[in-house]
Amino acid sequence: MTKRASQQWQMPKNSPRRGASRPAFLRIMEIHKCIVAGNYPNCASLAAEIEVSEKSIQRDISFMRDQWGLPLEYDEVRHGYRYTKPVHDFPILQLSKDDLVALFLARHALEPLRGTVLEGMLTESFRKIADACPGIVSFQWQDLDEAFSVKAAGVLTADVTLFNQLLTAVGECKVVSFRYEGLKGKGKELRKVNPYHLGQIDHGWYLLAWDNARNAMRTFALQRISDVQVLEDAFVRDPNFKATEHLNRGFGVWSYDAHEKAKTYDVTIRFYDYAARIVGERVWHPSQSISKSGKDGAIEFKVRLPGLEEITRWVLSWGSKAVVLGPKELKDNVTRELNAMVRSYGKD
Repeated sequence: MTKRASQQWQMPKNSPRRGASRPAFLRIMEIHKCIVAGNYPNCASLAAEIEVSEKSIQRDISFMRDQWGLPLEYDEVRHGYRYTKPVHDFPILQLSKDDLVALFLARHALEPLRGTVLEGMLTESFRKIADACPGIVSFQWQDLDEAFSVKAAGVLTADVTLFNQLLTAVGECKVVSFRYEGLKGKGKELRKVNPYHLGQIDHGWYLLAWDNARNAMRTFALQRISDVQVLEDAFVRDPNFKATEHLNRGFGVWSYDAHEKAKTYDVTIRFYDYAARIVGERVWHPSQSISKSGKDGAIEFKVRLPGLEEITRWVLSWGSKAVVLGPKELKDNVTRELNAMVRSYGKD
């Protein structure tokens, strides 16, 4: 191609994510937009502006033509590519109604990330999807807001600065120090940990980190962390650690290190009335099993756990509709709490 031809078309200078690190599908999307606009781009002009080789551009164009069947041809007179007939559907971006609902739900799941780096990244991704689908996706988010909603009580929003600091430390395997106030509020204690994972559990954000002083994995609530410092010291992650497996050992936020707590409890709870229906409809723990108990609609819920702290609170939340059948330790926990509640209400 001639030098004059290669200078015929210029891509906008503010095009995002330029260069070789840019995903192939984004390059293809930009090529598609330029061809549809009638700009007759060619390999040389595209390669110069996107900052990749002409071979990369040629591969993208060949893929569009040969794999997706797009009616692409090179115009010898205009020295650039064009479509020989209108192209309305772009294969990678044909979204179904199910896809739109999934996007809507994912968008609402971002609420606890408001103001953080991740919110910006994910929001930008949603914008790109919508912008990349002219004529295919024509809707406003508020249209879906009228049809669907996601309600969550007790959501803890993430502190922007704190979240971003910990996110960086997790990604770069950097040791962090901070002051932490335990659940019982007995003052703030200085902790120095190796951060492994940030997780949203029961509408709150938590840090999973290896506590060297305690020689165990610990869970820290972000809202009780302060004075964070990301240190220059790096650590090596345990390749065998899996955050999902670690969290699944507990019933909720509380988790237990596999080497720290060997005992397990086989829990059995009988549920009645509306509680039986609600509990029976949901998955509460990977180890659960549910069976019918009698003809009155009652069910027996069984689960194996390494600790009883959160299952105690869960049983109490169902009031008289839940009865612990075992183990004895859980029965005793619930009985103590009920007696304490009676004493509290008797103080008038």
